[in-house]
Amino acid sequence: MTRRADIDWIRVGAFGLLIIYHVGLFYAPWDWHVHSPRTFEWLRYGALITNPWRLTLLFLVSGVALRFMSRRMTATQVVRARAARLVPPFLFGVLVLVPPQSWIEAMDKFGWRETFLAWWLSEFSPQGFRDGIPLNHLWFVLYIGVYSLVAAVLLLQPAVVRFLQRVFEVLLTGPLLLILPIAYLAYARQSLFATYGLSNHLTTDWYNHAASLGVFLLGFILALSDRTWASFERLRWPALVLAALALPLLIALEASPRGMVLNGLVQNSMYAIDQWATITAVLGFASRHIRQADGPLLRYLTDAVFPCYLAHQTILVVVAHQLAPMALPVEVEAPLLAASTLGGSLLVYELVRRIGPLRPLWGLKRQPAPRAPRTAITPADGAARPAKAA
Repeated sequence: MTRRADIDWIRVGAFGLLIIYHVGLFYAPWDWHVHSPRTFEWLRYGALITNPWRLTLLFLVSGVALRFMSRRMTATQVVRARAARLVPPFLFGVLVLVPPQSWIEAMDKFGWRETFLAWWLSEFSPQGFRDGIPLNHLWFVLYIGVYSLVAAVLLLQPAVVRFLQRVFEVLLTGPLLLILPIAYLAYARQSLFATYGLSNHLTTDWYNHAASLGVFLLGFILALSDRTWASFERLRWPALVLAALALPLLIALEASPRGMVLNGLVQNSMYAIDQWATITAVLGFASRHIRQADGPLLRYLTDAVFPCYLAHQTILVVVAHQLAPMALPVEVEAPLLAASTLGGSLLVYELVRRIGPLRPLWGLKRQPAPRAPRTAITPADGAARPAKAA
């Protein structure tokens, strides 16, 4: 199996949805890092269009991508590659990208009036470390790193990975590819969500780990299974219909004061149905129609998506903070926020990809040094001369 273009398109599409979602959080009726004085109650229900499945899908395709990457690598090589890809951006993000968000949030919510430098020094002082260093959107990078270590442990026993693949291929066949993951996700939500919620704190985020690590490892184990991908394709239409039926019911339960009937069992089950049915539909249609849809645009976007992810939330928070005093109409402000965030993220990518020392800080491979011309010895005169380029 060669590189899967559909997996790359899914990652790119999920990032586009993330920008729209984060712009929506600026106006949503719950707290975020920055907040507009104009909130819209309907966003509480509009967020349910992507909330159940967006991050779960990203974790699953991240597991798939890791399995493809590790086909010709040992567990040690996988860990080194993941560390080189994730650790520099994570540390750079914590020290440089997140603090402007925290500074603006402190000014908006807690009356901080000192400079950014004073805030940074406070944040990384001994007291700041005791209070906890904000990760903001970098929690996802941390989780992917930790989950990759779990997968690397599995790679120490290739026979175990092959055995698990055969077991899941048998279990998740036909309609069971829909039924069993829905049952697992519903159980995880029913048993863990009420207690732990979604904290994005690694050591206490047990519901998130149950769902996200579970699908990450599922994607990792089944990534190379043609049988499973064929099942996703066969189930794409039933899954789409199921997701289309589950979403309005989930919204209705969320809106109803009696929506938590049976201790939330009905609502949590509907959440899981919408979650996995949507993921199944996305994977099935993508595998069927864009599996080989590679090209220069996809290669560009695939290279850009991680740097853009690192940059986007800082740009969004800064732009939202600057636009707030202007009191622009929402129909002007919201598109401007989205365009500024996307355009600014791509501009950051265009800049950093051209500066070799900055590339690893943004999750990009170091540019290889230009190769010196090869020399060839010709039998005619025995003299060395540059070889022609191939």
